[in-house]
Amino acid sequence: MNNYIRLNNEQLPRKHNGIFRKNISLWEATALLVPIGAGVLGIPYAVAQVGLFIGILYIIILGGIMMALNLLVGEIMVRTKGKKQLVGLAKRYLGTTGQVFMSVIIYLGLFGTLVVYIIGIGESLATIFSGGAFFWSTVFFLLGSIVIFIGLRTIKKIEFLLILGVLVIVGVIAIFSTPYVALPHITYTNWGALLFPYGVILFAFHGTTSIPEAHSLLIHKSHILKKALIYAMLIAMCIYAVFAVIVVGVTGTQTTGIATIGLGLAIGPSMLLFGNLFAVLAMGSSFLMVGVALRDSFVWDIKIPQTLASFLVCGIPFLIFLLGLRQFITAVDIVGGLFGSMEFVLLLLIYYQAKRKGDLPVGKYKLHHTAIVAILLFAMFAVGTVMSLMKLF
Repeated sequence: MNNYIRLNNEQLPRKHNGIFRKNISLWEATALLVPIGAGVLGIPYAVAQVGLFIGILYIIILGGIMMALNLLVGEIMVRTKGKKQLVGLAKRYLGTTGQVFMSVIIYLGLFGTLVVYIIGIGESLATIFSGGAFFWSTVFFLLGSIVIFIGLRTIKKIEFLLILGVLVIVGVIAIFSTPYVALPHITYTNWGALLFPYGVILFAFHGTTSIPEAHSLLIHKSHILKKALIYAMLIAMCIYAVFAVIVVGVTGTQTTGIATIGLGLAIGPSMLLFGNLFAVLAMGSSFLMVGVALRDSFVWDIKIPQTLASFLVCGIPFLIFLLGLRQFITAVDIVGGLFGSMEFVLLLLIYYQAKRKGDLPVGKYKLHHTAIVAILLFAMFAVGTVMSLMKLF
């Protein structure tokens, strides 16, 4: 039994109810922490608005910033006794008020993420089968809701396979798309849209909620957690950069909000089918994972009855969709730029308190110049929050 640890009831869905889990290796932890999902599909459009040169700089800079933030969150976990998710950390270090703010931000962000998937899947299915995007979004919503109501647990097992699938598919797309890359698309630059990619790329790099889970599976191995956080972000940065270069190189300023749609239209029917099936699978699996996680959080953390929790998880995002939020990139920008930035500001406040009031020493998980880094990150995310709010009005 020495290779196993018991996870307590404070964790989100996969760590509730005293489940036993085996300690994981560095590369398993890295796979768990790589923030690759449906967000990758919006990156080429954001990059195309400013040009590849500025877009790749965005990916590198925001990727580095998120790596720094994730390392700080990792230190919070190392300093904190017991197993806690982000809401639990907010309560521990910021009190009840902090817990309420973190809960609202995270839940609104997750609802927004579900809206993103409903919109994106509708557009992708409409491209494959024809018909209206609204119709296909509704069909997917009904099917996805059934799965969430049933409570299918096996969808938790597809996360690792999804990461591998994304790696393979990005590689295949790169191989078959390279001959269609046009030099003018590579050299195009538009400084007038300089601030546009912020929210979209931040959404794609968002992966803070997986850090407590990885830490819980690496007890007494904080040095491995630190390496895994670094490797995970480097992998994501490379994949995002390659995908952006290939898609924008082919479609240029005609890049679509869901990258695979425009790429398929430019290259031909085979890429149209292959790329959009990938998009549907990526967004569909993410919808189910986020939906079940959110439902279980309502049941276990807020004590809402499961049937009501399922209605809330399925009904609220679809209601937002019906009320008029139908643009994939707009939804991604709001979730990443607004809710992501606000969450990160709270995490930096938690870090400040954890440095002062943490229960445990950092041991081998030692970071340098954290005060300067934290102040710079706080300023950037605060500005990002204000900037994202201004976009809405």
